[in-house]
Amino acid sequence: MLYDDEHFDFEIKLKRYTHLEVLLEALDRDKKNMDHLKMAHEYQYQINHITDLILKGMADLRGNFSQSQGEIIQTVQLVGERMVEYVYQGYRLNIKFLNEFMRVECGEILKEYMKLKGVTIRELPITFWTQ
Repeated sequence: MLYDDEHFDFEIKLKRYTHLEVLLEALDRDKKNMDHLKMAHEYQYQINHITDLILKGMADLRGNFSQSQGEIIQTVQLVGERMVEYVYQGYRLNIKFLNEFMRVECGEILKEYMKLKGVTIRELPITFWTQ
């Protein structure tokens, strides 16, 4: 089977979906382990907001999947990697993501949702500090 632009686009969306799935699990686990923090309630509020945004992003991707020629069959966590089996144009395929790379990429996605990617403290508006 040859890759075409639509298949490549599907795999990019599949990768994003898989990363969002992992990030969602990590945030849920982190949220449960915050009780000892003094600002736990505020952090949990932020995590809940980010979780809502992630769920919306995942729903949008699922909508794209339903309109494409691909479908996710299953996701399996293996030792050191996550494997996603999918069908595209009748072909059963799989793609693997290494946990170490996923951790870094999920961190970057989280920064996007927190709107902190590429922002330094000096670039934050003064109102950020006085609120």
